This record gives sequence, structure tokens and C-alpha cells, in this order.
Amino acid sequence: MAGRSNRRRRRRRRAKAEAEAEAEVLIAADSPCKASPSSGSSGTSSDHVVQRKIPLSKLKDSSPKVEAEVLIVANSPPSSGSSGTSSDRVVQRKIPLSKLRDSSPKEEEEDPRRILRRSLLGQIRGYYLDAISRLPTADLTTTLARGLLIAGHCYGPLHPVHNILLNAVWHSSAFPLRSGDRIDVPVICNRTITYLAQRSLDGLVASLRYHCAGLSHDDALWHLNLSRADLRAAVASARGAAPSLFRPAELDVKAAFQVAAKTARHPKPAAFALFASSVIPSVERDAVSLLNNKRRLSSADILCLSTMLLPSPLPDELPHPPLQDRCRKAFEIITRKRKLFIIWYERWVKIADAALRKYAQQTGSHYQLHIIYGTGTLKDEFNLDRSFHINFMAWPKDDPSSTREAPVFFFAEAVQGSDPDFREEDITLCCTVQPSPSEVDSCHSCLTKKFRIDHSDDSENFGGGQYYKMDGSGSDLDCPVILDVDYRCFDPERDIDIVEYLDQDFTRYISSSPCHRHQKNARDENILDYCSGIM
Repeated sequence: MAGRSNRRRRRRRRAKAEAEAEAEVLIAADSPCKASPSSGSSGTSSDHVVQRKIPLSKLKDSSPKVEAEVLIVANSPPSSGSSGTSSDRVVQRKIPLSKLRDSSPKEEEEDPRRILRRSLLGQIRGYYLDAISRLPTADLTTTLARGLLIAGHCYGPLHPVHNILLNAVWHSSAFPLRSGDRIDVPVICNRTITYLAQRSLDGLVASLRYHCAGLSHDDALWHLNLSRADLRAAVASARGAAPSLFRPAELDVKAAFQVAAKTARHPKPAAFALFASSVIPSVERDAVSLLNNKRRLSSADILCLSTMLLPSPLPDELPHPPLQDRCRKAFEIITRKRKLFIIWYERWVKIADAALRKYAQQTGSHYQLHIIYGTGTLKDEFNLDRSFHINFMAWPKDDPSSTREAPVFFFAEAVQGSDPDFREEDITLCCTVQPSPSEVDSCHSCLTKKFRIDHSDDSENFGGGQYYKMDGSGSDLDCPVILDVDYRCFDPERDIDIVEYLDQDFTRYISSSPCHRHQKNARDENILDYCSGIM
């Protein structure tokens, strides 16, 4: 009895769903002569049709041999001079049944969560570009690189751009990377910025939901989008309070920031929570005043902020056994990968320098490179490098540093020449651009490869047209993906997780391949093969 009852309920639910999704269409078939024309119509019997309403679902299941014409019925406003309301009139359009089957939507309407997330990621990316443009070039490419690219998240008690700057300066000062372990290059991969934005957004959502218990993930995204990724404003919005009046308890703030940092995979979540909840509020006035009064920061400003944000030494960390002694293979992999990335970085710097020389030839304006913030390599049908798309910021050479507050943003396209050192003739386009706040792109190749590049509006140069869809959901941050920045900013004393992951992954790599298992003694060759596979 229970089984029959369940089956009946399922049949009722299925029938209800079909009824709700049912679309009415009018089948037009040849009418027999006895079918009389409707009132007021004229013509022969062969001109008339018998119209019959059937569900669209049954049309999709009909035999492909049946070729009927379908009259699609849609509401239409009355034409001039006609009587009746718009709901009383229909527009009928004949289309072949076979085309109707093919015209059904091939993909569902986009998920609202994905739309909100993509919008927020675009806003956060803009905050990162703003912050990067404000930092001094010498510090950005050396002492601040790890703090910005590993721990410079946009959540915190201040505006997102100010949070990025202060979080980067604090982490670089509190946990400095030894100069011998740095790779000092003016390159930030676009994937690194995308990943930073994803981590920051996950931290924002986690912190907001901690402050506002019971808030759903989608509602958190909605409030963050409403407040333009400003955490303090989003919390006030979710609680129905004005941001200027909202003052959460310090313990709640510290716990919320620790939740955010853990969710965003911050390297030092506990230390960050203490910094954001106690240090920043104590120096907020002076720090914000400095950031508001000077858009372009100097090295002296960075030193002033470092002193301000580290009022006392941090507690000693628990010592751990030397990593290099127990994970030699992982360190060999990291060393080899860092050498490969240095070559990769140098190629992009050569492209940017050649592009600026080409731009100077064409315009007479001379610029010096500040930072590369977007790179994309386009392949040919043989999977060989065909061309390169690049975004970078640059400062005018002929202007005193105090006269311009922001660098100029550029896009350049280069082709692979015979000379590994790129020359002006290898640059097919170099022009100024404005960073796009959304994912709209004019280059289909970069879009399909998910290269986040700001292109010029002249789509003829790279055969694009406008494309509006990108995956804004981001990859799963829990999966063990190691980016170029993890190798570039590798800290041999602190990055235990990276070392242990590489050591275990290399062991799996060797055991999974028969040829590698038979070459256990040829460790250098195995490491070389492994590094080429994860490049």
C-alpha cells in the first residue's frame, strides 16, 4: 500500500510539473473540405487549417518523420485602429516542427549566485589594480611582493583598497621574506589577481555570515554587492543599520576576521585576526589620513606605515623541524620551478619594454614600466606560442614623480619572432586602456582561455567581437593548486603546506607511471618530467 501511495504521489507531482511547464502551440494541418471557414473569413477550403492545442513536451517527443507547421502564439499589443486589449490578441508565426525541437534552450538561465559572484569579483579586481597602482615600484617588486600576493586580502575594518594596502604592508613587515629567497620582477600574473579576488570574496562572505547568523550565502553575496565589497557596510546593511553607527564588539570582530582568514586560506589567520581587530583600530586615523592625502605612496610612506602597524614584536612562532632535511625532493622541485618561472617572467618584461619603445616611436611619449598585471599566451594549431597579450602599468619618464598620481594602463600584442629578445617590430599593437570592471572582453581567444586581460576597443586587431559570458564562480579553493606566485614567494621556513603537498604529489606521480617506477635512481629526470607537467 505504501509503495502504491508513493507512486501515486510521484505521478501527481510529475503531472503537476508538466502542467506548469506546458506551453501551448497550435498545430496547423491540412483541413478536410467539410471544415467551414471561421466567421468573416474568405478563401478556398485548401487555405484553411484546423488548429489544435497540444503540450510542447509532446511535440519534442513526436516522431521526426512528422513535419507539421507550428503556430507560435504570443501576446501582442493591438495595432493602431484595432479594438480590444493586448491580452485578447495574439501574433501567430509558422515555423517547422523540426526547428521548434532544436530551438529549445540549450542551457538554463544563469544562476543568480554566479551573477552576483562575478560582479563582486570584478569589483574586487578593480580594488587590487587600484592598490597596485599606488605602491612604489621598487617596494612592490621586492619587499612587498609576498605580503601583497599571499596575504593582501581586501577584507578588514576599512575600505577594501585601504585593507589591501595595510594588510600587505603589515604582513611584509611582520613576516619578511629573506632577500636571498625573493624573485624581484615587475610581474603579477592575472591568475594570481583572480585567485586573490576569489579568496578575498570567500573571506568576505564567511565574515559577514559570522556577524549575521542565519544569513544565507546568497543573501551575503547580495549585501556585499550592494555595499561594493565593503565588509563594514555589508554588515550594517544586513543588520539594517547605518555604517557610521555600526560598532560590533571587539571579540566578535576578532572571531569574524579569523573565520574570514581561515576560509580565504590566509597564511597567518590568528595573527591577522589580532592585527585587524586591535592594531588597525588603534592607528586607523593616522593610517587613513596618510592613504587619503597621498594616492601615490613613496618608499618613505611604506616605512612609516610599517612602523605604525607593528607597534610591538609579534609572539614567537612554534619552531618546526627544518623542512629541507625531510623533503629534499620537494625543494629540488621548487628550485627548478623557480628557475623556469624566472625565464617566463623575463620574457614578459622584454615584451613590455619593447611595447613601450614602440609606443614612444609612434607617439613621442616615453614611459617606464611600473608593473605587468596581465599575461596571456595564444597558441597555434600545433600548440606553439603564436602571440602574446599583455597588460601593464607605466609611469611617464618626463614627468616629475609628484605631478602624476596614477600610472597609465596599457595593452600590447606581440608575435613570436625569430629572436627571443622581443623587438619593436614584434609588437603589433600597443595602446592605453582603462581596466574593465566586468568580464566583457573583445578577444575571443583570451576569453576562452580565461585570461583576464583588458583589451583595447579595436577588436579588428584580434578578431574578437563582444563576448559576455565568463565563469565567475571560480575554481574550488580547497583543491591543491599551486600557482606561480607560490613558487615566486616561497618561504622555506614557513610554507610547510606547499612542501608537504609537493613531496606527496611527486611520490604519487612516480608510483603512477611504470616507466618512472623503473627509473627510481634517475631522480633528476623524473623531477624534470614532473616540473614540465605542472608548468
